[in-house]
Amino acid sequence: MKNMNSKAIALIFLIVLGGFWGLSGRGLCGEEGQLLDNWVSNSDDSLHVLPQGVLRRALDSVPTTELTKRQFSFFIGSRQYVATTTINQSLQAYLDSLFEKALGAASAVVCIDPISGRVIAMSGFDRDIPYTKVWTDRLVPSASLFKIVTAAGVMELYSMTPDTTLYFNGGRHTLYKYQLKSEKTKYTTAVTLKEAFALSINPIFGKLGINYLKEHGLMEMAKRFLWQTPIPFELKVAVSPVKIGTDDFGIAEVASGFNRETRVTALHEALISAGIANSGVIMAPSFIDMVVEKGGEIVYQDKFYPLVRAVNPRTASLLRTLMEETVKTGTAKRAFRGWQQDEILKDLVIGGKTGTIDSHDHRLRYDLFSGFACSNINGRCLAVGVFVAHEGVLGRRSASYARLAFKKYFELMQE
Repeated sequence: MKNMNSKAIALIFLIVLGGFWGLSGRGLCGEEGQLLDNWVSNSDDSLHVLPQGVLRRALDSVPTTELTKRQFSFFIGSRQYVATTTINQSLQAYLDSLFEKALGAASAVVCIDPISGRVIAMSGFDRDIPYTKVWTDRLVPSASLFKIVTAAGVMELYSMTPDTTLYFNGGRHTLYKYQLKSEKTKYTTAVTLKEAFALSINPIFGKLGINYLKEHGLMEMAKRFLWQTPIPFELKVAVSPVKIGTDDFGIAEVASGFNRETRVTALHEALISAGIANSGVIMAPSFIDMVVEKGGEIVYQDKFYPLVRAVNPRTASLLRTLMEETVKTGTAKRAFRGWQQDEILKDLVIGGKTGTIDSHDHRLRYDLFSGFACSNINGRCLAVGVFVAHEGVLGRRSASYARLAFKKYFELMQE
């Protein structure tokens, strides 16, 4: 240690610090800029470990069309690096071709291997900001996707099951204060939790938030599913916000997804279903397999590691039951009609959750789907997160994009 000069000591400190930021996902703005500057000025030929935070900052300047190629090059200072991605080029090209013809203001899809966290494809567009990384940059209202969080909470913390009987008054997709009262009348409807989830019944989930989870429980479960939480990734990921009111109606709005302030990215959507498919464990996402310096030395390599246990295996299994029902009989039924007779899809277990809500000015209709498909033959799974911001004429729905992604991926796996 006595023979080590101050430059080397500073660089080791930088590497340790950079690794911390990379694993935790923190330091997304000014800290990473400083980290990158330090890396460029301090780097020498004796030490080559590229922290994820440095890589994340460096990839800011790489065009989005390059990021999804099998390999692409980039510079940090005067040093050139070559990154190899985890992207399945055939699936990526297929999804890109779908979005080339898409209507609407913006769309995105992210496909993830739930077991490893590897991103298999990420495609989309944003007509307002053409070159944005729409998969990780654009936050959209999560709408009824948040019902996954509420359902997870009452099954994890209060031992409910898909067959638990619940009651509501009024319409399924409205949320009025009178619908949140507990009294039963001759007009009260009884449903199971599974039915309420599949049909996305707002007053049921509003009352679950008020009567069971309350503000603290909802926030605890939301954080487990990565809301209000920086997501470590090789690209910057916008943090998904959730703000829960302290009054009953505010709690009900969040618990049912009947609000526009709770938001997600497409990557976050995919991670939610990836964790549910992976027995409740969300793996850290990655789309970079490795980075090699021009001379051939590997300076960054993907490492599989669990990011968080969102729920226990029992709850994950019960959530899969709810999500499978959504595809069979619920709000995703139309998009997946006939899938059990499809040559490819018939061998899959498919589940998901839809979400739909208008923008504040009603110019856009946000349409979301988070789901998974797992093979009955080899156990391979794919998780997807999709959103479409429809403008004017409604185009292809998010659940339909998910169906196409599932079919194409498992078709490719047979080749």
